[in-house]
Amino acid sequence: MLNEQHGVYNVNIGVLGHVDSGKTSLVASMSTALSTAALDKHPQSKERGITLDLGFSSFTVPMPEHLQQLPGQILQFTLVDCPGHASLIRTIIGGAQIIDMMILVVDVTKGIQAQTAECLVVGEIATRHLCVVLNKIDLLPQDTRQRLIAKAKKRLAQTLAATTFAGCPMIAVSAKPGGGIGPGKAAVGVAALMEQLVSMVPAKPRQAKGAFLFAVDHCFALKGQGTVLTGTVLSGATQVGDTVELPQVRVQKKIKSMQVFRRPVQFCQQGDRAGLCVTQLDAKLVERGIVCAPGSVPTFSAAIAAVERVRFYSGKLPSSGKVHVTLGHTTVMAEAQYFGLPDSSSQSPAAALASTVARIGQLALNESTSRFNFSQEYAHQSELHGMEGRPWTFGEGVHHGPQWALLVFSQPVTAPADALVIGSRFEVDASTAMCRLAFYGRLAALIDHSDPEQMRRVSIFKVKRRSGSIDRVDKDGLGAVCKGMFKKETDITVFAGLKVTTQAGNVGTIEGSFGKSGKFRVSFQTAISPPKPGANGITLTFKRFIHDANKKALRQ
Repeated sequence: MLNEQHGVYNVNIGVLGHVDSGKTSLVASMSTALSTAALDKHPQSKERGITLDLGFSSFTVPMPEHLQQLPGQILQFTLVDCPGHASLIRTIIGGAQIIDMMILVVDVTKGIQAQTAECLVVGEIATRHLCVVLNKIDLLPQDTRQRLIAKAKKRLAQTLAATTFAGCPMIAVSAKPGGGIGPGKAAVGVAALMEQLVSMVPAKPRQAKGAFLFAVDHCFALKGQGTVLTGTVLSGATQVGDTVELPQVRVQKKIKSMQVFRRPVQFCQQGDRAGLCVTQLDAKLVERGIVCAPGSVPTFSAAIAAVERVRFYSGKLPSSGKVHVTLGHTTVMAEAQYFGLPDSSSQSPAAALASTVARIGQLALNESTSRFNFSQEYAHQSELHGMEGRPWTFGEGVHHGPQWALLVFSQPVTAPADALVIGSRFEVDASTAMCRLAFYGRLAALIDHSDPEQMRRVSIFKVKRRSGSIDRVDKDGLGAVCKGMFKKETDITVFAGLKVTTQAGNVGTIEGSFGKSGKFRVSFQTAISPPKPGANGITLTFKRFIHDANKKALRQ
């Protein structure tokens, strides 16, 4: 977050909101009013018809008194304007590790709009610090403006009460009074917003830990210099002369020079907006993506992710269903199989729920989730449960604790091994009120789904049941002939040794077949009495492991 070379302490703010809420106008008004170097354009950006800092602008203030314990003399706010909904998701997921706080822009005349719930979901994943901006207050009648603003704040507070942003500050502004293109009246309320943002700055500086990881948002050729990659340092640090890797195109390059905050520097670190110059790289190959320390970012075809369902998502998430999965700057289709801990695990429902709530914070706030335990057996789930929809009674297949998803991607994916993931249903019309973000989480293990041995290690089972009846009991009560559970062609030796339970609660063991009609013998440790008519049922319950190549392998 701090770069000692220029004494600037940088704070990254994600700006979210509906496409018509006035995000860009707000960012422009803040940058124009409060920065001496706002919205600068590089000559190359004009040549290409874009802004190198498209979506990224900044303003600076002297380090305030209450933050004097932080290093640096200047406090800089880098505003990440998320243009368009798809870009929002990619930008926030790609940069969630360096987002310090969020601004949610709401059109005061319209309130919560179609995809605002999705903005809140993304916001909760990235940070716990949110400021709501009620924009376009100039469109409210002057005589009733304050009353209408208070009413809008009350409605928003009710919406936010169920989120982690309950009680967050709300500032009323008019970013561009009168609207239109070009200069107009001075913005209203921006100074108050600035003061609020300064008061929300975390007092603890970010640590530049981990391997170097850089999210590229633009790439262009600079005549006589090389190729410039602009973006944000997500983790670690690097310096001029270091070799870095572009894993998507499988090339390594040495950093020739770099800029941070538009000044030449020798190194950059986590939280910095930077431009890295390398040589002999075709700029057309890298428009968006990542740059990393060599060998630190893998490519994989399947993964296990610790996941949680988004509570705003109202649809079903069945196992084996297809979802859009975003990780890093990539969105691909994946088949998802959901599973959790079996109810025979040591955790009680209350303890499992508590651990789940704690883990939600880990998944959302960039803490490392624990690696996947391949020695544990896991219960297949027919769907992904939400906190509100979790079953509360014991029984086979119910879920109280953590959940995972086995994701098989439609194409190889390049991303950090602990990348944040979001599962979405983008096939749903964006104009509907339905939240399309379905689940979020973090990668816990990478696997090769084409390798049967690797897949076998993922011990996911389905509970199977077979029912039959006791045909007759031996005179000593220690054995019985049973029927109705197997077809005559069934190989009963596969089931030999498995436990069965009678309707009266007696437990026996399948010994083998009896004759050729599908009947079988069961032995009991203690003598049983012949069952009464209508009470002669017997049940076999066993586990069949989904990824075991030996389909005849049964366990209890």
